[in-house]
Amino acid sequence: MPEQTIRSPSQPSFRILAVDDDSTILDLYQRILSSNHHGCSLPPFSVTTCAQGVDAVEAVRRALDESSPYALTFLDLNMPPGPDGQWTAEEIHRLDPDINIVMVTGYRSTNIDTVTKNCNFSDKLLYLQKPFHRQEIIQFATALSSKWQAEKKLLTLHTELENLIEKRTAELVQSNKLLTEEVENRKRFQHELQQSFENLKKVMHATISAIALTVEKRDPYTSGHQQRVAHLAGAIADQMGLSDDQVEGVRMAAAIHDIGKISLPAEILAKPVRLTDIEMSLIQAHSRAGYDILRGIDFPWPIAEIVLQHHERMDGSGYPQGLTGEDILLEARIVGVADVVETMSSHRPYRPSMGIEKAMEEIETNKGTLYDPRVVEACLTLLNEKGFSFPN
Repeated sequence: MPEQTIRSPSQPSFRILAVDDDSTILDLYQRILSSNHHGCSLPPFSVTTCAQGVDAVEAVRRALDESSPYALTFLDLNMPPGPDGQWTAEEIHRLDPDINIVMVTGYRSTNIDTVTKNCNFSDKLLYLQKPFHRQEIIQFATALSSKWQAEKKLLTLHTELENLIEKRTAELVQSNKLLTEEVENRKRFQHELQQSFENLKKVMHATISAIALTVEKRDPYTSGHQQRVAHLAGAIADQMGLSDDQVEGVRMAAAIHDIGKISLPAEILAKPVRLTDIEMSLIQAHSRAGYDILRGIDFPWPIAEIVLQHHERMDGSGYPQGLTGEDILLEARIVGVADVVETMSSHRPYRPSMGIEKAMEEIETNKGTLYDPRVVEACLTLLNEKGFSFPN
């Protein structure tokens, strides 16, 4: 079968390569990934089909030459009489290390571990068993294409930011004037980052979770922080008598409340000494960056706003908007208290753990000033009377 391409009209699309020696399967890929076929709203896909591995490798080569690479390939493992899927996957990855590869096989006896061991790019390799369900193809295509797009944009932005930081750090020692210029440059790059996030399409929850996990992998000192905050925040919301739906919304927001830190250079996240003013301003921008990542996603709860406000304080001394009292979402006030307690009781690169007693003293002392009294009382009840503990 010759190479065939089906394109979704009107707007730029994710390019997907489907490779299978069975023309029926190729036709199925095309019908499933048609954005208008099932009456549901899918991202725009441009699907190219190939019947043999050598044709697929050539299609990837041609796409790179045209600066229009594929985001994802669905690749049959067995394609007689030509090369098999493992050879094809290795050749495709050699040409384009960024492409995501989903190996599809109808043989249940296939030793997947052996195939994975023989490939040196397991982080880009997933597996799908035939017969597959239509929803599996849609989920793989949507999540992996969006992840591919986000990785490319974030890599570009991170490279620019890290290069700029390296250049400016030496100059800041010499002149206060350069400090002012640096602040303006940071604002400009932050604006570009926000605009870039605004252009990202709605992605599945799995993609957001993957990005949140990337944040913790870049900062090993706070690994598990978001999940521990989510555990405590959900317990506080439950103790306060919030509805099950509100409790779930609080847990969801807390689980990704630091997602904006993906925009920060890794060396700042893991810096073992006190941060400079400019570095602190970059850290404080993570609430706004997290909001910009999440605001286009149609959650049933105000997740983006909670993430934006989780560093606001009752007396207006928080950031980024300086909100006060009831102007701060109750869910954000809950996440804020849980965040403070977990942070103070955990180790950080610039200090050892202060312990849970110090954390309790902090929220008790500043109850009504920085923290919502109702939230603080619920948190103290959990810690003092109900034996709450963070998961390991």
